[in-house]
Amino acid sequence: MKKSAWVAFTAAIACVSPTRARAQSTSDHWRAEPFKVTSPGGDFEIGLAGYVQEDLRSYRDWSPAEPKTSELRRIRIGAEGNWKRLSFEVDVDPRKERPTDTVEGAHYLKNAYLELRLAKAFRIRGGHFKLPFSPEFLTSVAKTDFVERTMLVDALGLDRDWGGVALGEIGRIRYEVGVFQGDGWRTHQRAGTTGAARLEVTALTGLELGASYNEGRVKADDETIGDPQAKGFRARSPEGFRFSARHFVDGRRRRLGGDGAFHRGPVGLKAEIARGWEERNGQGATFADLPRVMTTGWAVSGTWLVTGDRKRNTIRPRHPVPPGLGAVELGVRYESVQVDDDGPAAGFAGAGNRARNILPVGNRVLTGGISWWPRQWMRFLGNVVVERFDDDLIVPEPGRRGNYTTLLGRLQLSLP
Repeated sequence: MKKSAWVAFTAAIACVSPTRARAQSTSDHWRAEPFKVTSPGGDFEIGLAGYVQEDLRSYRDWSPAEPKTSELRRIRIGAEGNWKRLSFEVDVDPRKERPTDTVEGAHYLKNAYLELRLAKAFRIRGGHFKLPFSPEFLTSVAKTDFVERTMLVDALGLDRDWGGVALGEIGRIRYEVGVFQGDGWRTHQRAGTTGAARLEVTALTGLELGASYNEGRVKADDETIGDPQAKGFRARSPEGFRFSARHFVDGRRRRLGGDGAFHRGPVGLKAEIARGWEERNGQGATFADLPRVMTTGWAVSGTWLVTGDRKRNTIRPRHPVPPGLGAVELGVRYESVQVDDDGPAAGFAGAGNRARNILPVGNRVLTGGISWWPRQWMRFLGNVVVERFDDDLIVPEPGRRGNYTTLLGRLQLSLP
């Protein structure tokens, strides 16, 4: 599957290399471009979209328990289009994945939704898609600045689910508010009905500020049936080391976040902070209530498009890429995630998933990276990741203090 996926994608992309002229439709009325067809007048448009990512890792000064030096990370294939006021998007990952957090079998579906545009200020979207929270999460992983998303995205359990939202733009304000069946379709830790909202404001030219909030309720497994599983958030390092296990939770789950982004010419700056709270009703000894679990994450980053091209909000250079070398971008990011509880720091602090006083744990990560687009449809990324854990006992190599350094690389091919 790995070899055939790369062969198929490479062949398809080669057919639309920028050195070739665009294909023309045999019809006098329909307009055909690579992987896209448009009707007369432009009322109807449909096209294919997708990408393939191959990741490489090198552990410079340490050895993980389960090293992954090469991995076919993602395959995405789908279609998107519009007809008058109606637009749609569908995409899947066709691999036979079996993530440990899914309830049953492989989870192929990614996005599948319809959107109706009634006015610029009011649109309606329904289907399966991402809950509106965190610009890093809402940005396609094919367009993020670094190989891995920020740790806070994973630590707060952000995912897709079935639901509907109202969204639109009113002057400098963009909003999105809706209700979902949960906060992670087919995941065991999924909350029940979840409300979500996001607001973005263009404060000044090039400066965007945002805030996000969502809330749902988590129902703990029945203690008398089978083997109950914890449903709380988890926290992992970029290379996958879990420095905070899921806690047993029951009750309200809330997430609150704020973010900002500034773009001027080839320079981009971003900052984001978010916190999640999970109640633990009846999860202690003799079914006593426990203090809420708090997971907090933040990240700041900067990028510079060395080739002088202007950045866009899609976090990729304008097309076509500059001739010759292509487009080159440098980036740096510093981030942190901490897990604790909001109760008094009294008594023994434990790392167990039912501890009353949770042992504070965290991870701080510095990432430096370079991205290179030799062609519009091809991207190479290289990252140096340096991690330092807050607790010397909860580390990938017990007893080893100091930094953990990992080199990450990615080859990405995408449909233009």
